[in-house]
Amino acid sequence: MLSALLVALTVAAADIPRLDWQPRSDWLDVKTRYAAAGDGVADDTAALQAALTAAGDGATLYLPAGTYRLTQTLTLNGPHLGITLIGCGRATTLVWDGEGGGRMFRCNGVAESRFIGLTWDGRGKAAVGFDHNSANRFETEVRHQYEAFRDFTVAGIRIGWQQKLASAEITYLGCLFERCATGVSIGTFNDYDNSFDGCEWRDCGTGIADNKGNFYVRNSHFARSKIVDCRVGSEHGSSIRRCTSSGSKRFVSHAGISPLVLQDCHVAHWTDPEAAVDLLGSPVMMLDCAFDDGPPGQAPVRLGGSRKLIARGNRPADAAALVGAAAAKIPLLLPAGEPGGVVRDAEQTFLRSDVDVTYRVLDAKRDFGAKGDGRSDDTDALQHAIDAARAAGHGTLAYLPTGNYVISRSLRITGADYRFGGSGYNTRILWRGPEHGIGIEVVDPQNVTLEQFMLGHHDSGPMKLDADIRQSSTGGPSRVTYDTVDVFGMYQKKPDREGLLFDHLPAGSLVHVLAANGNLRFDDCGAARFLLAQSFEGTVTVSGKGKQRDGLIGFEFRLETLVEPSVQVRDNQSLVMSDFYLEQAQRHLVLEGGADDPPGRVTITGPKIHTETQYPLLEAHGYHGQVYLGDDQYYVAPKEPRFVTTGELPLLLTLAGNFWYNVTPRFELAPSTTLVLVANAGPADQGVEHLEGLVAATDDLRRLGGLDAEVNGR
Repeated sequence: MLSALLVALTVAAADIPRLDWQPRSDWLDVKTRYAAAGDGVADDTAALQAALTAAGDGATLYLPAGTYRLTQTLTLNGPHLGITLIGCGRATTLVWDGEGGGRMFRCNGVAESRFIGLTWDGRGKAAVGFDHNSANRFETEVRHQYEAFRDFTVAGIRIGWQQKLASAEITYLGCLFERCATGVSIGTFNDYDNSFDGCEWRDCGTGIADNKGNFYVRNSHFARSKIVDCRVGSEHGSSIRRCTSSGSKRFVSHAGISPLVLQDCHVAHWTDPEAAVDLLGSPVMMLDCAFDDGPPGQAPVRLGGSRKLIARGNRPADAAALVGAAAAKIPLLLPAGEPGGVVRDAEQTFLRSDVDVTYRVLDAKRDFGAKGDGRSDDTDALQHAIDAARAAGHGTLAYLPTGNYVISRSLRITGADYRFGGSGYNTRILWRGPEHGIGIEVVDPQNVTLEQFMLGHHDSGPMKLDADIRQSSTGGPSRVTYDTVDVFGMYQKKPDREGLLFDHLPAGSLVHVLAANGNLRFDDCGAARFLLAQSFEGTVTVSGKGKQRDGLIGFEFRLETLVEPSVQVRDNQSLVMSDFYLEQAQRHLVLEGGADDPPGRVTITGPKIHTETQYPLLEAHGYHGQVYLGDDQYYVAPKEPRFVTTGELPLLLTLAGNFWYNVTPRFELAPSTTLVLVANAGPADQGVEHLEGLVAATDDLRRLGGLDAEVNGR
């Protein structure tokens, strides 16, 4: 009876969406161009491999609805940039009919790539569905979206097997893993920054198995994992936020050396007689997590070793009920407070089964005469495409096929309900206008999306713009989405130049950045709300003298390397960042304020802080209010990270739940600064009577989670 019930639940559960695309002019159809059959009978291995072999930088291979039978491994060989494989979601299936223990697909050195709308069926014979196994180049900023992986004996996705070059910064959006020994296996060092959002794991052995990499999983559901939902052996910090688990043996096993954050997770019906969450090693923050209907009489959390746990708003609330006999090891059990989390219960799921991609496509080359050859002036053609999409509305896309589009004056995007974008990394807009121009002016947009193109990024050459893209307002609020927009800033160490500039956005404005690369500048936007899900490289700058500051500038994951500085906050503005990964940086946080600025608050949590100079990790000059740096790993260098503050106004500096990896902090603080150290693996506690900064920081993380739920309709 129980087995039949589980089968019924699986059958009734949501699948990935069907994606009924209007194919683009530069998509290469594997049926018409390469004679793939897609009928489930013919062997399509040779046809699909021919398509992959021919694919160059910027190519998009389109797999129409059908079933593609494979008998040998498909390989996408790099080094390449910006290749896309795109199918019709649950209507496009690749099935394995080769030898037992084979792998269906190997990605060998293709960065900035996308894999969208594909179902991979191992039929219980294939070991691995998708292998990120590169010998040709470092793979970074890769996206898996609306993919399903079923019935693999080793892993649906495997990263780092027999690794020569790493694969990192991989994003998984709306992916499903069913009946796999492991859903996603993260193999070794440098396979970092794996981000999952809106995914689901059902009836796997292990959902996510991390060995020496790290990951962040948000808004995702686990069901009936036979071993564990998340096995965390991270080299750098990981986080699990707004996730649910029902019927698994265990939710989390953590034995990594780096901190872990569990936020707003709901777990029910686990079966492990020892614990739902097993913690051993570095500090953990557990915020707004709930545990229901586990084995009778069992505390859901087991603390081992010298584990330090910061707990707030959990259920059960009592320390003894939460962790049993280890209750004395909880150095901080904070009052629950409001508003708490946003997850309803352990059965809540996040996978989207319906995604509408049937919007009209207007092609800048085909319909408006753009050349995209890197020489001809395409300004008029692109503006006409934009204007036509705006007039058509209903999500119409002004599309730029792969190419290099020269513009000599600003493109203007205004109005409502349309899209502007290209094919990804190899759709490049080149500024050839005067110095100090603006590449794209986005004015008062309402439900407008900019997606999949590059403007100002150094790979396209110097352009000398004041801003690559500037979003501004003539007075009213706006709403806009940016998805995979690359601008100036990566590796440039020029924080106040070009990039994506948000300029004086008023209250009521909402900006959703699904992914962006480069400098991000916020000038007098303290009343607006920003949700930045994924962003990479360059400097974040927040400034402005405006007094209305009740909005939210919130980052979920950000990576920065070779940057100087990583973040600069001026005029005592505020900022919230979770999962902020810093590596090989020259300079980190520079905060500035004055006596006429209202108090501000900067809350940053993250997996890693690593700099290569003797600049202070934190410089706060006149900044006043609160600064929280927590749940992070201070890694290797500098050996004596410095924290420097100046000024006469009060600043509460809180460092909590951090792991100091062979380093010892040095504090050079003004008398007006109050230092709080608590629950760190390293420095001794001090200032524990001043926990209001920690309480405020956890409230900031709650606000960020609430904005995520609102923006994504969860």
